[in-house]
Amino acid sequence: MDDKKRKLKALSDIASIDITLEFKEILQNILKIACETINAHSGTIMLVDEDTDEVRMAASYGLGQDYPERVHEAAREAGVPLTYSPSGCVLKTGKHYIVQNAFEEPSGKPWLHLTKEHGFSSIIFTPMKRESKVIGLLNVYMAEVHRFSEDEIDFVTIAASQAASVVQNARMCSRLKNNIQELEQYEGCLEDKVKNAYKELYESEERYRDLFENANDSLYIYNGEGYFKEVNNTALRLLGCTTEEIIGTHISEWITPESLNIAREDLQKRTAGEPVESPIILEVICKNGEHRWIEIRRRIIKDGDKVKEVHGIGRDITEKRMLEQELIESEVKYRDLFEKADDPMYTLDTEGYFQTINNAGLKALGCTKKDVIGSHISRWLTPESLRVSIELLQKQISGGDQLEQPPTLEIICKNGDHRLAEIRTRVIREGDRITGVHGIARDVTEKRRLEQKIQEYHETLKKSCEDLIEADRIKTEFISNITHELLTPLTSIRGFTELLYDETTGKINDGQKKSLQIILRNSDRLIRLIKDLLDVSHLEKNKFGMRFGLVSIGDVISKCMQDVQPQAKYKEITITQNISTLPSIWGDEGRLTQVITNLLANAIKFTPQKGTITVAAKENQNEVKISITDTGIGIPHDQLSRIFERFYQIDGSNSRKYGGAGLGLSICKSIVESHYGSIWAESDCNGSTFHIVLPKLECIKKTGL
Repeated sequence: MDDKKRKLKALSDIASIDITLEFKEILQNILKIACETINAHSGTIMLVDEDTDEVRMAASYGLGQDYPERVHEAAREAGVPLTYSPSGCVLKTGKHYIVQNAFEEPSGKPWLHLTKEHGFSSIIFTPMKRESKVIGLLNVYMAEVHRFSEDEIDFVTIAASQAASVVQNARMCSRLKNNIQELEQYEGCLEDKVKNAYKELYESEERYRDLFENANDSLYIYNGEGYFKEVNNTALRLLGCTTEEIIGTHISEWITPESLNIAREDLQKRTAGEPVESPIILEVICKNGEHRWIEIRRRIIKDGDKVKEVHGIGRDITEKRMLEQELIESEVKYRDLFEKADDPMYTLDTEGYFQTINNAGLKALGCTKKDVIGSHISRWLTPESLRVSIELLQKQISGGDQLEQPPTLEIICKNGDHRLAEIRTRVIREGDRITGVHGIARDVTEKRRLEQKIQEYHETLKKSCEDLIEADRIKTEFISNITHELLTPLTSIRGFTELLYDETTGKINDGQKKSLQIILRNSDRLIRLIKDLLDVSHLEKNKFGMRFGLVSIGDVISKCMQDVQPQAKYKEITITQNISTLPSIWGDEGRLTQVITNLLANAIKFTPQKGTITVAAKENQNEVKISITDTGIGIPHDQLSRIFERFYQIDGSNSRKYGGAGLGLSICKSIVESHYGSIWAESDCNGSTFHIVLPKLECIKKTGL
């Protein structure tokens, strides 16, 4: 930033050179400022004669007063024009020309001996332009072989442009001075000469007036008291006012109090001949109240010891100032983000040397910035990771495609520990030139370790799952086989028992008949259990064997209620119904009968003597809903979600009051879901309600179930 300020001040100083000085002194001042600003060995200015278009070296700095004449003498002796040098290329093209090493130029150059004598190697020839015309060259010489940076080239180019303006203005001033001298010398001459002189002065004034009014910068003149006398059109546009609104007003009406103090202090110093900082920056207040920042160069016109007028040139730098402020804030913000980031962040040059690294990166490596900055990545990577990193760096610098997945590199910490890091990088560009690579690293050592463990656990679980599946298959096969094996002899036992009970084989007494009743009852119970087990086996094999067709669900409900009526009557339980007209549905009538019968049987089983069971059914928009409510013992709230699990019983103890294997509700759920329906239970302290929802036929057709 200091270098930038120094160059800006140098350009300002060139623009502010007093054009009333001797012409040669003006050129010397330009060269001195330009050369000292970039630490050049020396410099020269070559000018194109306005009349003959010949090029002459007009001034030099750091080469001796006779250097220009010696250059011309060498050209004459060699019989070549001065434009035989690179200056000729600059005059033709209007662009700068750089000689990297004067001693590598063709040996026949007539002034090569001067180069050796004065000890400079590198030269930049820069055109001095006014509009599109080259009026001269500003040449800067470096002692050693030097590669001019973009900043140096930009500075010399702008300095040459500023010098062109100063030279042009100085020439105009010189002509004006000559005219005035001629007028003074020929004051008593003929009237026509006087008239011609006045005419030239008038035309000159008109030209300056035109320049004044049409200048790109704001120009103004105010008197010694601070009241405006003249303001150009650019200034009027800036302030958003008319000439009548500003002429005669005081400057305090158009700038802030702080800026007024700055302007007064600057004027006092200029009046006293003290050194001042030029230009000054003032905050102006436009007519509409808007505030803008103006960079102002001022010159005072004195009448004796008093200030007669102040001439000023102002340039609107509001946008520039805002951008600079945004740039500063952005730099601070991103620097803060860079340093406080959780992940290591760094930049490398194109050779792989560290330029920056944040605190997270230092912490990860266990080192200081002194250890890292300037070191090569090879110090911090294993050989294989170094190979991958260099390939990636070269690929990015050459403009290759980015990797879809960031590479994982093995990092070597300062203490010798090895860590794994996932790296994401992007190139850093300055214009069209790639200057380095910015990288973000994320430590994935623990992640990789956990991934390895997860993979191992996955393999173990996979093996366990396969074992469980096989065990479940064997269990299912066993249940299927054993139930068939049990059902056959049990059916025979029940058949022969029934023959005995019916006295087909002979008379029996009451005691024997009572014992046979117990055998029949328990045989039926075992047969039901075996059939439930068979159903479970079929469900697990997806071999339920559904026979779908049109089912009158209302008739099914009525039939089921009739079937359980004897059981209800035995316990003096009242079964009520609230069933509206129901549509036919698509389903397996036998299986739906099994579901409703099972739910009614459960309701009777868990409802005490003289209780009530209510069966409700209604048609909704896309479904039929059936509800069976009892006044039984109810179901604990925390067990409602488990009652449809296989073999689950609310009271699983040996002393439980109600029997059953815990398969009925599980089978009901499977049957209902096979019909694309749902089943659930609700319960409170006054009993339970089981709900069944089955889709209507139209809904099945519409959805394609």
